Amino acid sequence: MTPGVCTPSEIEGAMELGLDVVKFFPAEPAGGLPMIKALAGPYVGLKFMPTGGINAKNVRDYLAYNKIIACGGSWMVKGDLIREGKFDEIERMVREAAGIVKEIRG
Repeated sequence: MTPGVCTPSEIEGAMELGLDVVKFFPAEPAGGLPMIKALAGPYVGLKFMPTGGINAKNVRDYLAYNKIIACGGSWMVKGDLIREGKFDEIERMVREAAGIVKEIRG
């Protein structure tokens, strides 16, 4: 289980359940990577999976931080692309994202 959190109180609740990974949501509206870094200071054993506002332009910065285990990004699979059958475009964006992960994480 990876609960969504946005505040220290929610993080405390997750940790009381014995969890060491949390989904930070909504990442960008809640302060983005600077907020995650601020939260990671006192919660040294915690890892984050940010979602919400992650995109091809900012995902590199998130993935470069060692407290981030993964990022969620719906920018790759937008509803209109599915409805219009533009699966080649979805595949292109997913491959681009996978390339970014490989570039940053090896």
